[in-house]
Amino acid sequence: MTSLPQAGLAKLARSRGERRELSIDGRQTVYWFYKASAKKSLGSVIFIHGYRGNHHGLEAIAGAITKLDVYIPDLPGFGQSEPFADNHSIAHYAAWVGKFISGLKLKTKPHLLGHSFGSIVVSCFAAQSDAIASLILENPVSAPALNGPKAATTLLVKAFFGLAAALPEAAGNRILKSWPMVRGMSILMTKSRVGELRKWIHRQHDENFSDYASRRVALEGYAASISNCVSDYANSFTTPVLALVATKDDITTIKQQQEMFALIESRAELKVFENVGHLTHYEIPEKIAEAIEQWVSEDD
Repeated sequence: MTSLPQAGLAKLARSRGERRELSIDGRQTVYWFYKASAKKSLGSVIFIHGYRGNHHGLEAIAGAITKLDVYIPDLPGFGQSEPFADNHSIAHYAAWVGKFISGLKLKTKPHLLGHSFGSIVVSCFAAQSDAIASLILENPVSAPALNGPKAATTLLVKAFFGLAAALPEAAGNRILKSWPMVRGMSILMTKSRVGELRKWIHRQHDENFSDYASRRVALEGYAASISNCVSDYANSFTTPVLALVATKDDITTIKQQQEMFALIESRAELKVFENVGHLTHYEIPEKIAEAIEQWVSEDD
């Protein structure tokens, strides 16, 4: 039995989460609803998870949030949601976000959060819609992947995915889900030196990082992730924007985050977390939840 706060928050969220389904263009989207525990809700927030993840990755944040109703879908092709018949591109995911929001039939506009790959998806949507109260970007991918602080690693990963695409499907899928690939990514991204927390994060990745429908989904999603970035859409935002960034993020540097932030013309706030990297949803979920609730309170 672990006393790890992050694990406890994820468990708390799972204990009160309600599994629901929504049909979008004839395909089932599975999502989880976490009702606000506070007497008065500030509204609702929708979380969009990152590439190769599922709703479990953001549950620790949901467990720490008390003043908002939280909705976390599995992206189409990941977790329990059915894949698109068409390409898993940013444009198709953004269109799906709009239909998901519409399908929820909420009484007021929700706040919309995207983490990592999810930040690109929600940014594409927000650049062309005013259906949300505000946009929240957690560890946004604000610059092209090959321009990030680990460009050499990105090139290596790109070659790895090229190999996975060139091999027969079974073999390609096998290496995409291989333990060295999953654990290597987890070790690279985890910045905490707390042994128990590192082990828990590695378990989360072992259990959820290969939860996708097919090799096609994984390859198309990866291609989308390296072909688009938040800066492509930032100057088109019309809603308020909160950017939650980290000083040790291996995907996007603080300078690149600041450059993206400077493009935003709507009301915006940039919040920087020290000594943490791309996995803020695992390493500091309480701080992320606090920042979200404070932002929504101010925006209300």
